[in-house]
Amino acid sequence: MSRIGSNGLVGIDLTILKSLASAQDKLSKASLRLATFQRINSGSDDPAGLIATENLRAELVAFEAAERNAGRAAAAISVADSGLSQVSSLLNVVREKVLDSSSNLISDAERAANQIEIDAALEAIDRIGNTTSLGGVSLLQGGDLTFLFSPDPANTIDLALPEISAETLGNGTEALSELGIGGTASLDSNNLQKAIDILDAASSQVLQSRAELGAFDKFTIDSSIAIAQSAQVNLSSAISQISDADIAVEAANLVKAQILVEATISSLSSSNQRRSLITDLLRTI
Repeated sequence: MSRIGSNGLVGIDLTILKSLASAQDKLSKASLRLATFQRINSGSDDPAGLIATENLRAELVAFEAAERNAGRAAAAISVADSGLSQVSSLLNVVREKVLDSSSNLISDAERAANQIEIDAALEAIDRIGNTTSLGGVSLLQGGDLTFLFSPDPANTIDLALPEISAETLGNGTEALSELGIGGTASLDSNNLQKAIDILDAASSQVLQSRAELGAFDKFTIDSSIAIAQSAQVNLSSAISQISDADIAVEAANLVKAQILVEATISSLSSSNQRRSLITDLLRTI
């Protein structure tokens, strides 16, 4: 015979209520997993799995940051290369004016006009060196840029930047600025060979800088981006395998839990009806 508890519920009722609570808990978990597509929504779902996925997510964030840093580095190189390309064009303009002025058929007025253009080109080269920047960081004034392309903060990479100006470009002993008016290689100096030698050296410096930046972009940045992207794919896959919910399984669990809840509620209702009938019968005795 079922015993009646202090709260008025008989033993079978308590058993049914416990079954109902268990069924509702399963229903809640299945619903949450289907809503979030995640098997692990709290530490109680899988403590070890939670630790593993959070560690993997931390590493994933680091590789995402590494890829963004590599993207910034690529943008910096693109801007710097654009500036260097303009400098190369200006050097060719200066070369053209120097060679035009080598003819005896050119007038003094034309030679003076060529010198004005050369001076303007040298000023433009200085301006490019001073103003070429990305995010407020100067790119053509020398120095190094430091990047982090991996999750390890100690694994930084330095990129050497060229210093571009009429004073720094040249053959080591004579600067490009000597081609300016009053300089030792100006058009009035009658030393056009010196001017050509300085231009050759300056052009070589600019091309060398472009080649170094290009190599850094091609081999260091591209490979770093490829590694970061591959790592993100693998880490995301690992996280998914550990924490993602099996939709088919959870859908089945949801249906089972719903049926169990409905059956338990029905059993509780039947129990209450039986108890009510018994009570009514006892009252008639």
